[in-house]
Amino acid sequence: MRIIFLGTSAAVPTVDRSLSSIAVDVGREYALIDAGEGTQKQIMLSGLGFGKLSRIIITHLHGDHYFGVFPLLQTMSILGRSRPLDIIAPTGFSLVYKALKEITPTLTSYDVRITEVNGESEFRFSNCTIKMFPVDHGNTPTYGISIKEDDKPGKFDPEKSDKLGVPVELRGILQRGIPIKLPDGRIVRPEDVMGPPRKGAKVVFSSDTRPCDSLRREAEEADLLIHEATYDDDKKERAEKTGHSTLSEAIEVGVTSKARKIVLTHFSARYKKEDLERMEARIKEKYNNVIFARDLMVLDL
Repeated sequence: MRIIFLGTSAAVPTVDRSLSSIAVDVGREYALIDAGEGTQKQIMLSGLGFGKLSRIIITHLHGDHYFGVFPLLQTMSILGRSRPLDIIAPTGFSLVYKALKEITPTLTSYDVRITEVNGESEFRFSNCTIKMFPVDHGNTPTYGISIKEDDKPGKFDPEKSDKLGVPVELRGILQRGIPIKLPDGRIVRPEDVMGPPRKGAKVVFSSDTRPCDSLRREAEEADLLIHEATYDDDKKERAEKTGHSTLSEAIEVGVTSKARKIVLTHFSARYKKEDLERMEARIKEKYNNVIFARDLMVLDL
């Protein structure tokens, strides 16, 4: 699983940062979590291309998180896309899409399948389970995102297989989790030659939110917690008023949840590049597992 940060700015873009969007690339396809204005340009700069995009997930209906969907849809139409695209979004998104489609019939030349959520929901994406769960962003229905990769088979042990007399041509069957019968009648099961299952990676994205229990629960022992950190700590009152988090509040969620790595994003446009560098240096003095996201930054899990 590869995570690409396409945009890391809150509310409005800056010279250095585009608006919120994260790509989750699983090889044959990728999904977008949010698509603020300018996302299609960031996709081009990242090298992802448009062909593998199969799903867009919108966390909430604030413009900086979904206004970039519509020019992206039209670009793919102009480029000749024919296969369907799935969009998962809070209730109300389909009304916006249908209204724009009526005004601009050429918006899409392919099927856009919209699923609206109103509460906790789960979906399958490639070899992952995606869970949307409510978080605390004031009066706007907003969802955090948990992406859990399926557990992988344990490591194959050729020495055990040799001792049991498993023919080479039958070993692939065991590796696929299927028991085999040897020529002498003995049954060999996958667990006889395979190590314990390897845990799949888990990534949790906060969306815009105050620190909340639902997020702490979902982020428990996550491999990666991506948490909004709109404001520095001296703007806590502002964060509370607008339904956002400060740096320390975001880190506290990750620490109490025992997330292995914490990535902060969604920084207020008031902070310039050098401001964020100073903030990151300060945080690094205390936390070595905290990273400040930058546009087009890539993390492999």
